[in-house]
Amino acid sequence: MTVLRTNRLELLPASQADLDILVAHWNQPEVRQYLFDDREVSAELAATILADSADDFTEHGYGLWKAYLRDELVGVCGLRRHDSGQVEIVYSLEPARWGSGLATEAALAVLETGRRAGLKEILLETDEGNVASQRLARRLGAVPRGGADGILQYVISPP
Repeated sequence: MTVLRTNRLELLPASQADLDILVAHWNQPEVRQYLFDDREVSAELAATILADSADDFTEHGYGLWKAYLRDELVGVCGLRRHDSGQVEIVYSLEPARWGSGLATEAALAVLETGRRAGLKEILLETDEGNVASQRLARRLGAVPRGGADGILQYVISPP
C-alpha cells in the first residue's frame, strides 16, 4: 500500500491496527457532526470502514489514509465506494487543525492517487451547513452537481 507525502504531511494507509485512534478521532463531536450525521461511531462500524478500505487498497490501489504532521495524527483522507457506485473522497481533520490548509493538502494528494488509478470523476458530498467543506470543494476544483435532503454533491476531475 502506498504512503503519500506532501509538503507537510505523511499519509499512511489506515488498518485495523488503527481502530482505537480512529474511533477516538471520529467520535469527537465536531468531527462526527458532518461526517457521521452526529452519530457515535462504534468500534464495529469503524472496523467495517477499515475492512472496506483494506479491500479497496487491494482491489483499486486506494482507500483511507491517516494524515500525520510530524508524529501527530491530524486527520483522515481517502477514497471509497459511495452507495451510488461512484468513488467518493472523504476526509476529517482534528478540530484544532481546522483552517490550516491541511485538509486541502491531504485531499490533493489523495486525488492524485485517484488519477493514477484511472479515475476520471470523484464524488464529494457535504452537508448544506458545512461551509468549510464547501470551500474545500471549490479549492479542489469541484463542480456542483445538485443534491437532496440537505446534502450537496460535487464532482471532481482529478488533476
